[in-house]
Amino acid sequence: MRRSIQLLTLHCAIVVTEEGSFLRASRRLRIHHSALSRRIKDLELRLGVTLFERHPGGVRATAAGVTFLAKIRRILKDLDDTLQEIEPADPAKSEERSVRSDTLLCNCAFLNAVVGFLDKDPDVTDFIEFLRKRHPAP
Repeated sequence: MRRSIQLLTLHCAIVVTEEGSFLRASRRLRIHHSALSRRIKDLELRLGVTLFERHPGGVRATAAGVTFLAKIRRILKDLDDTLQEIEPADPAKSEERSVRSDTLLCNCAFLNAVVGFLDKDPDVTDFIEFLRKRHPAP
């Protein structure tokens, strides 16, 4: 079963973990805390696992959440690093480009492929980045 999860949602889950609170995370992300809470609840439903224990003082990751979010953090960092390494088609425009993980990455099909792969083989623990060297056309 392939799950459709936006990269932005995964980024939000990372921020919730870092902040330990939906309210603080929502302020950092500049979205309403109820929208953030719904987004995380939807993620948990899609995954079929509770990622966060909610308590009056905030939230903390469950054991499953700690494992999942550590892997997602590495995947998002690898993706950000890969996107930063991409050279622009026109070097004269290199000053104009920027990569924002909270907007560009939410539309990326890469993570959907990763999630689909993990669905098929949940025992995978590491991803190794492999970039092909481009050769000029003859």
